[in-house]
Amino acid sequence: MKDWLDRLSLRYKLTLAALAVEVVMLSLLIGYGMQFTNQALQQQADQRVHEIADTLAVALLAPLSQQDDASVRDIIESVRRNSSLEKIEVRDNSRRIVHQSGSDIARDPSDFSITRPIELSGQHYGEATLVLSGDFIQAARTLYLQQSLLIAGAALILTALLLTLSVGRLTSRFEALTHASKRMEQGDLDVLIAGEGKDELGQLVRTFNRMAESVRFSVERAHDNEARFHAIADYTHDLEFWLSPEGKLLWVNPSVERMLGYTVGECMLQQNFPLDLIHPEGRAEADFILRQALRGSSGQGYALRICRKDGGHFWALANWQPIKDHNENYQGIRASIHSIDDLKSTEANLRQAINELRISETLQGKYLEETEQERARLVSLLSAMNLGILFVATDGLVLYNNPSFSRMWMIDENQNLIGQPAREVLAQSTSSLARPDQFSKHLMSVLETRELSDSFEIQMTDGRVITELDYPVRDREGRFTGHLWIYEDITRERQTAEQLVYLAERDALTGLYNRHRFQQELARTMLESDRHQMKCAVMFFDLDEFKTINDTYGHRAGDALLIRVAGEVGALVRRNEVLARLGGDEFALLLPGVHGNEAEALADRVVRAVAQIPFRFEGQSLRATTSLGIAYYPEHAIDADDLVARADIAMYQAKDSGKNTWRVFRSNLAADTEMRSRLSWGERISNALDRGLFELHFQGVYRSEDCALSHLEALIRMSDERNPAELIMPGHFIPPAEKSGRILDIDRWVIREVVNKLSKYPDIPSIAINISGRSLSEPSLPQYIGDAIRDGGVKPNRLIVEITETAAVSDLHDAQRMIEALRQLGCGICLDDFGVGFASFAYLKHLHVDTIKIDGIFIHDLANDHDNQIFVQAMVSVALGLGKSVVAEYVEDGKTLTLLRRFGVDLVQGYYLDRPTLNHPALNS
Repeated sequence: MKDWLDRLSLRYKLTLAALAVEVVMLSLLIGYGMQFTNQALQQQADQRVHEIADTLAVALLAPLSQQDDASVRDIIESVRRNSSLEKIEVRDNSRRIVHQSGSDIARDPSDFSITRPIELSGQHYGEATLVLSGDFIQAARTLYLQQSLLIAGAALILTALLLTLSVGRLTSRFEALTHASKRMEQGDLDVLIAGEGKDELGQLVRTFNRMAESVRFSVERAHDNEARFHAIADYTHDLEFWLSPEGKLLWVNPSVERMLGYTVGECMLQQNFPLDLIHPEGRAEADFILRQALRGSSGQGYALRICRKDGGHFWALANWQPIKDHNENYQGIRASIHSIDDLKSTEANLRQAINELRISETLQGKYLEETEQERARLVSLLSAMNLGILFVATDGLVLYNNPSFSRMWMIDENQNLIGQPAREVLAQSTSSLARPDQFSKHLMSVLETRELSDSFEIQMTDGRVITELDYPVRDREGRFTGHLWIYEDITRERQTAEQLVYLAERDALTGLYNRHRFQQELARTMLESDRHQMKCAVMFFDLDEFKTINDTYGHRAGDALLIRVAGEVGALVRRNEVLARLGGDEFALLLPGVHGNEAEALADRVVRAVAQIPFRFEGQSLRATTSLGIAYYPEHAIDADDLVARADIAMYQAKDSGKNTWRVFRSNLAADTEMRSRLSWGERISNALDRGLFELHFQGVYRSEDCALSHLEALIRMSDERNPAELIMPGHFIPPAEKSGRILDIDRWVIREVVNKLSKYPDIPSIAINISGRSLSEPSLPQYIGDAIRDGGVKPNRLIVEITETAAVSDLHDAQRMIEALRQLGCGICLDDFGVGFASFAYLKHLHVDTIKIDGIFIHDLANDHDNQIFVQAMVSVALGLGKSVVAEYVEDGKTLTLLRRFGVDLVQGYYLDRPTLNHPALNS
């Protein structure tokens, strides 16, 4: 029985125990209920018998007193019928049975019997005996028992069901706890039981979950600690091992195989590890040290020799310390063996490094000395510079300034500025700023930025202009270390630039507008005339017989006369009218908004004013006259070129009328012929480009000292289509080409032909080409030259581009842009016809050319013209001082060549050396 109970699950044990208890309780309850019911029924039966007996005694009193037996009988029968009495017996006072109703069978012990005397006022009349059957009590008890058993059975069934459910839920949680405990026992620590609650089992589940989490954390931490231990111990560079207090090897790390050649398993099988691995010479001493260590002592730095499996050995250092558990119980020693072979090698390397360091120290001292010398040279260089230098650290304090900075800002040069804030340094200047607020904002912006800033102009109240450039300074790693401020006094350059701008649109001799500015004004005036529906007039005039004056009295007389004419005519011109010198003795007048005969009246005044100029030169009285032509827009022409052409024709019509007069353009045969001639040149130039009638002739440019060929100059010629054997010189077709704009096509043709020749013959000398003034304003020309050079595979320095001085001065901005673009390409640049203007030296500084070519008017008859010799020497001196080479053209005799050599001219060109030819010998070499 006990074994059977032990095999039952907790669910069944709890269910059976609960049912057994309930059965006992129900049995007691039913027994107590039956007893209580029996007593209650007996009490009720006894009470009822007494009530009936009392009632019957009262009812029988009269009949018994009167001895009326029949009434007694009737009463008794009536009572018995209306009650559950088993028997009623009435006796009189003599004990005679008056009447008896009911069975006379032997009474059951459970029946109720009562005898009641019948008396009245103390007189006894008889007695009545009543018997109540106890069968109803037995029936009620039986019914109660049946019902109680039925209820108890239902209660037991319901209890069994409820116990099955509740105990099942209870035991399922116990089963979950049991299953989880088994999983934890098997190593599954990721256990979490559902069903946490506030009851005992819920609290038990919560406690189990917390315990499982704590166990999992502890195990994971143990695993982590073990992994860390192995990560540290197994993979250390040194040999690590653990010996028990008895000297038995408990653990050794894998480094043993790398250092000794033995595997971990082989070491674990050795009886005397590590003594068996120690060199025999030191084994006895090591054995003593090991015994001391196993007693719990620690030690370090013990040097010994270890034998490898392959028979080799190495020196090592041994360190050891005792191991104790948390209760301070001795567990053995942990030791490490570290190879010192590398240390010995390191010591040797260190000694070598020390020797090298000493050598390096010697070299460093030498380099330091050289650095100091270089620093001294740099300081001297910065001190000699005209640029002001100020180096400002990241905190805004000055680290260095050169003397030019102090002079430029008018600060005492003896004052030490190092370490002062840059703002305070600049505030010490004795020169006032024209716009201090603007400079203060700029200074704040510069100190905050770490990027290269644009040039900033500082205006001083004394008229000076200083530019400031801010360069960020960075070290080798690119870290920002401060600002380098460079100051330059550009007052003179600004004045020169303004003068250059003036010269770019002014005639250098007379101060009048030049051709370029005149063309701009003409275009503007024509637009204004179209807008306001007005007409304007153009006047062309030149001096009659001016060439005779020049040839007879020289260029100085001609220049003086031109200046007088410009002054006299300029006095007649109103503010809104434009007077320009177009070149030579040609002048032009532009009159906007002409009304009536205003132009004719002004023309008459101009002719008379020129004729009345009193002019004496070197004691000679000279008389000048002029011829003037007038053309109206839009009456005579609808574009600028035609208007200028008709004014030019009108001027020649005035000359044909006897000179010293003026004429308004009239269309006649001669004028039409002139116009057709100009149109004809345009057509001839187009045909020459289309039919290949242009050709290049080449003239050599030679070194003056030995007359060796330096390079060639390409000169364009045109074949006459009507007479192919005759060549047309450029003086005939270049002017109309410039007026018509076809000069741009001619320049590109020359560039293309020369680059092709340089590409085809890579061994021939460099070739110089001439480009017109119109091409200077062509922004795409540098790109065209660059593409041609790259396509032809030609080195850029083999192409030299010559720009005339007059063209460069006419549009200085375009000339500078063109020159800079050509320098970027790598081409050589030559300034042609140098010296024809008085301002040549002024703008030479701003035109970054490689070579200047002195105009032929200074070279022609140089041996006999002392003035020209002075001019040439001055030009050569300035050019060489600016680092530019010098070419002299028109060298026609040996005396001139000798003089040029003496003056220091680098290159010469002229008929004395060779003439332009189609097949130059240098091309055939």
